[in-house]
Amino acid sequence: MNILWITAPLLAALFAAGCTSVPKEKTEYEKQIDAVPMPTTEADRLVQCKNLSNMYLFEVLGASGTTGVPSLFPSRDRLRPMAIYQRMVAMSCTRAERQQWQAF
Repeated sequence: MNILWITAPLLAALFAAGCTSVPKEKTEYEKQIDAVPMPTTEADRLVQCKNLSNMYLFEVLGASGTTGVPSLFPSRDRLRPMAIYQRMVAMSCTRAERQQWQAF
């Protein structure tokens, strides 16, 4: 019974601390992607979907910004592909509208 009196307030405090987390600030790259205006026509949207798909491929493979022999421990930002993918979701890019490598 005593353990219940001890653990219940501790669990409540941990739960309250977890619910009041500070929102994550956007990185500079996320701000740059968000600054690009959303397409107004369907043709513009298709072009932007394909461009974002290519950017996503280069970021995932690590091809952007690397020259010569790739290092064993690349120091690239892991949030960049996620920011590109979130933009693709916001633009409602379907799999058929992406590049062929990504439409599986």
